[in-house]
Amino acid sequence: MGSRSILLFLLLAPCLVAGGPANPAQVTRFYFVDVGHGNATFVVTASGETVLLDAGATRAAGRVLAFMEQNGIKKIDYAIISHFEDDHMGGAPLIAAKVPILNFVDHGTSVVYEKDDAWWKQRRGPWFREGMGKMYDRSFEAYRQARDKSHHMPVKAGDKIPIRGLDVQVVSAAGKTIVQPMIKNLPSVAACASIDKRAEDDAEDGQSLGVVLRHGKFRFIYLGDLTWNTANALFCPKNLVGQVGAYVITHHAQSMSKQFGDYYYGLSCCSAAEVHGLNPQVAMLSLGALGHRDATPAAMQVVHGVSGLDLWQTEFIREGGERGYNGPEDFIANLGQKSDTALYIELEAHADGSFTMRNSRNGYTKTYPPRK
Repeated sequence: MGSRSILLFLLLAPCLVAGGPANPAQVTRFYFVDVGHGNATFVVTASGETVLLDAGATRAAGRVLAFMEQNGIKKIDYAIISHFEDDHMGGAPLIAAKVPILNFVDHGTSVVYEKDDAWWKQRRGPWFREGMGKMYDRSFEAYRQARDKSHHMPVKAGDKIPIRGLDVQVVSAAGKTIVQPMIKNLPSVAACASIDKRAEDDAEDGQSLGVVLRHGKFRFIYLGDLTWNTANALFCPKNLVGQVGAYVITHHAQSMSKQFGDYYYGLSCCSAAEVHGLNPQVAMLSLGALGHRDATPAAMQVVHGVSGLDLWQTEFIREGGERGYNGPEDFIANLGQKSDTALYIELEAHADGSFTMRNSRNGYTKTYPPRK
């Protein structure tokens, strides 16, 4: 091998080892795509791997695919599906039909599969409609067929997901949470003293796969639609997670009144123990413009009550219990206008813990310093 060939090999070696072009900035990028009511978050690691945290609803698959085309994303290395409800997994089969998904990561199997309408009526109350059981079954079957064509990775609380360039730990899955703190000597959360115990969820929300992603000193958490009791187990009586830079608001900030019964009251999210225990600099709300009908604003009030926290959103909320609690318009991707392109909020994370948020709609940016 001549001297020029050796030099060329040395220059290309990092790319060859990584399996793709190196990222000279060594940043991890998060993209919170506007999919209406649901969630679809892309994570592009410093090593070049692409992760999708939930796939949005069936009707939103086109938005996810449009985002991928706009941003040159040709494959998904890991699709991490928090739980088996349409607004989180529904888009996966349609996406998988268009682009390769190499690994599906989830909590295993649906706990609501093949439940009859009587079972659903008991839990969904005023929101029940005939055929709900079959509808859920068809959605899960379509997802399972797509999953079976790829590598399936069922995980449990405490597992690590082997994504190059990131440290990814599962903190909740299949109704269980981690039991050991992620960080030593975390202080207790004062709000735990006021946290009540509520009804348990035996459907899919409470099964949500939650993850903490770490890029250097930057930490990010996503808990899917984790329900009241299970989410609070991560923070009370001990804080098992610690502070994060950014947090996707659990269960789309759904907070239900006791008037709908103990079951729905227990599906509420975002206690003061959770939000204050995480103490994020940024909270990201992925929710459609109609919000949650008949919900209360309790979760949004908790989020707004954290000193120094900025609320960013995929859509401006004009109805439901969350209306009136929107963040500044510069922090919202979709204000209700029609757009020829997919709208999203981007987060660029640096290893020192600092990060920058950017709104694709208007280019507005804000940079956040490392946590002290």
